[in-house]
Amino acid sequence: MQDTGSRRDGGAAKEWDMTDENLHKWWPDFADLIAELRRGGKTEEADRLVEAVRGGATSSEILGSLGIVLRCRRGLRSRLGPAGKRAWDAVMADIDRPYPLRRLTSWCARLASPGDAAKAA
Repeated sequence: MQDTGSRRDGGAAKEWDMTDENLHKWWPDFADLIAELRRGGKTEEADRLVEAVRGGATSSEILGSLGIVLRCRRGLRSRLGPAGKRAWDAVMADIDRPYPLRRLTSWCARLASPGDAAKAA
């Protein structure tokens, strides 16, 4: 991830245009995941992820919001093609990197409630 959302032109704040091209420059794996979800007809989920990014003011807020959306909808991963699964895994690795214990707690939560993955799909 690079820039988080707004840029300055001559002192006036200008909202960052979240086009597919800009997403790909900013976070290629995230852009690939969004594209794969949209190709698979999951535009609502793709929009939720984009809104999670738009709603964050800091990288912690962005990563936290994305993590919540992806963990709540983790059953979607099984419906993605190989490229989508690779992108999902890469985004989750980026989300978990700053918080290594979160991966362990997420894994334990999946063990405790395996039926939730089916409900999320």
